[in-house]
Order: sequence, then structure tokens, then C-alpha cells
Amino acid sequence: MDGPSVTPPLPGPRSRALLERMDALLYPGLAHGLGPFVIRRKEGSFIEDVDGNVFLDLISGMASVPLGAANERIMRAATEAHVAIGMEDAHFYAHEHMLPLAEQLIDIAPPGIARVDIALNGTEAVETMIRFMRRATGRPIVIGFMGGYHGEAGTAGAVGAETGDLSAGYRALMPGFVHVPYPNPYRTPFTTRPGGSGDGTVDFIRDHLLFHAIDPSEVAGVVIEPVLGSGGCVAPPDAFWTGLGALCEEFGFLLGVDEVKCGFGRAGTMFAVERWDVRPDLMALGKAMGGGVMPIGAVLGTERAMGFDDLSTGSTWSWFPASCAAALETLAVFREEPVLENVRALETVGRAALEDLAARDDGVGDVRAVGCFQAIELVRDRASKERDADRQERLALGMAERGILADASTTSLNIQPSLVLEPDRLRGAYDVIGDVLAATRGG
Repeated sequence: MDGPSVTPPLPGPRSRALLERMDALLYPGLAHGLGPFVIRRKEGSFIEDVDGNVFLDLISGMASVPLGAANERIMRAATEAHVAIGMEDAHFYAHEHMLPLAEQLIDIAPPGIARVDIALNGTEAVETMIRFMRRATGRPIVIGFMGGYHGEAGTAGAVGAETGDLSAGYRALMPGFVHVPYPNPYRTPFTTRPGGSGDGTVDFIRDHLLFHAIDPSEVAGVVIEPVLGSGGCVAPPDAFWTGLGALCEEFGFLLGVDEVKCGFGRAGTMFAVERWDVRPDLMALGKAMGGGVMPIGAVLGTERAMGFDDLSTGSTWSWFPASCAAALETLAVFREEPVLENVRALETVGRAALEDLAARDDGVGDVRAVGCFQAIELVRDRASKERDADRQERLALGMAERGILADASTTSLNIQPSLVLEPDRLRGAYDVIGDVLAATRGG
């Protein structure tokens, strides 16, 4: 499959007919978000729809498909395990893929990580991480960050705060969470103070949150995405991590990092925390861990965070054999192929192209490139930083009509290519993005 090759308008006639039928049957909250096409097949970084349109995929299954669609090595490993064993409840009977996967995860994890627990997906991993955090400390409160996304169920939904509608209906039913603005260099409301930590967000937590609102002795820890994923591909400033580490050590907080989306190479290192030498107490993994072939998640932690046996965790199909085999083969690809080197090359391409777009268009408020997390934040006015959601939507649709797919569902246009996409392909995609961006100027 090669492309892009698209015949506007979207959706095409076959896609439109199928989407209309789905609209009559599916939960409206799902059906109304589908489109503008129906997929027939995927290959590498390309998607073909039922009308024959071919798109370059710069969404990558919301960053859950790291090594190209249906990677042959990973598909083969998963299929062989599934044929040999089928399904099994790994909480009851261990299978032969579990131990090597746990050992390999510990081998590549940050220093201090000593334990692994199993999960079906990233949301479940985050829920379990928070339960470990509270059990290990005996404290009820968890600090999360506005803009963070950790799933849309229970405690994972409550610790997240990407947009208010995602937690509508249950936020008030899930106590034990407080939120502060994510340390976003472009949008932070805080400034540093003399004698402080060097980071305004950490100073706010210490000077205000822990002074006025909550007693530090009741805080179990902090949960954060090391790189804000769907919330805009944002990396905190270096000083934030130094200040946060000192704060956690002073008050005995556990540091829990959500690497579900930014782990497994997307940030240019195997885990995003490696970019700053951060050593967390707990890590939630998911999405890309299965190579884009099978669902799987995990929680990694220190002895302090996970060295007990009285917490029941997980679900029936956590770490079923085919998922573990897919994860093992995914790790083998990272060991044997220059994936991380390619991610760093894609970051270089993206950074140069994004800076050029920002220089040419005053509606571009901010641009970001952290590995294969790249983003354009459109604003109506650079001084006020008011978001331009209408132009962002028009940009995404115009790109799709030119055969380039990106995620415009939240606060910025997020560009998340496959980690193995050829850099020249990304460079060409940015040429198209530049043309469409110019065409959307002025409405």
C-alpha cells in the first residue's frame, strides 16, 4: 500500500452509508465521534478505507501502534501463542510467557523498580497503580494534573482531568483526588519565586495546596504523565522534575508515572522518564506494550510500593498468552532494530518543520516535538493565547482530504507517527500540513 491518495469529499459514499447505519445502532456518544471514513485495511503507516482512499496515519491508534500496523514479527508471535494455549486466567495458572516478560520489563525499567503486576490495559494499570499507592502509604489523597489523561473509568478517570466532560457524572462520586495545572511551559499560570524549588508548579503545590487545602500526611503520592499525551504532547521543564522529586522525598509521597502512552519509545527513550533520569516508585504501562497487535498493561514498582500480598488486582484476561508473546516480540524489535534512533530522527524533522510553521503563521501559538509526540497549538491571538478550536478542526479535515491523518480531538493538533516511519515521509507530510494551514488562515 502506498499513498496518500484521497478523492474528496469525506466520508466517501460507502463509508457514509456504513456510518449512517452505525449511528442508528451504536451508543450515540460513540457513533457521533466516528469518521470521516471506515477502515478496510492497514499496512505499515497507511490506512485504506472502504472507498479506496489511502491515508498516511499520523495518529497510530492514539499512540497504541508503535511499529506499524500489523507488524509481521509481532503478529506471528501472538498467533503462535494463541494457537498453542488460547485464553487463560493468568491469576490462576501461570503460562510460559509470563516470567520472561516480567524479567525483561524489570531489566529495562528505571533503577529501583523490582516488582511487576499484570493488567489488561492502561486504564486498569492506572487504577491498580493508585491502589498500590494508597495501600503502601496508608494515605487516601492522590495529586493529579489538569490536562492529564489516564483513562475514562473509575479512579483512572478521576485522577485525570484533561477536559471537564470526560469526568462528567462521576467526578463528585470519586473523592480522594486533587488537581493542579500541568507544568506546561506555554500555559502555566505560575512563576518561580526567590528561594523556591526553581519550578512554579512545585512551589504552588508546596506553598498553597499543602498549606491551605490538604495535610501532607494524608497524601499518598502524585500521578503524572511524564509527557502529556492527548492533552497536547507537552513536556515539563527540567526544573519541575528536580523540584517534584525533592517534594516527594520530603513528605514521603510516592511518585507514580503514567507511561501508557509515552512509554515504549514514543518519547525517544524506552520510557519517557529516562529523558530526565526520573526514578519513579510506580509505573503504569499499556497501549504500545503489545506492539499494536494485542491489548496488555502492567504496573511496575519498588519494594516499598508493591512489596505486600494483600491487595487483589487485575482482571480475568490480564496477560493472556498471546498478549505476552506480542509484548516479548515488541521488546525484541526494540533490542534488534534501530527504532529509538529513528524516533530521534523523526523528532529532528518535526522540530524543524514545526518551528518553520510557527515563524510563518501568527495563528500558531506553540509547537512541540518530544520524540514522536509532536503538536501544533493554534490560537486566535498570540497575546491572549485563546485557543482556535474552529481552525484546528478545519486544519485536521483539510489534512484528511489531502490524505494526512492527525488527532485534533483536544487542545492541539497532535501528530503521532509510527516510530518506524521514514523521516522523509514525515518531512513530506509537514509540507502538506503547511499548505493546508495557510489555506485555513482567516477562516
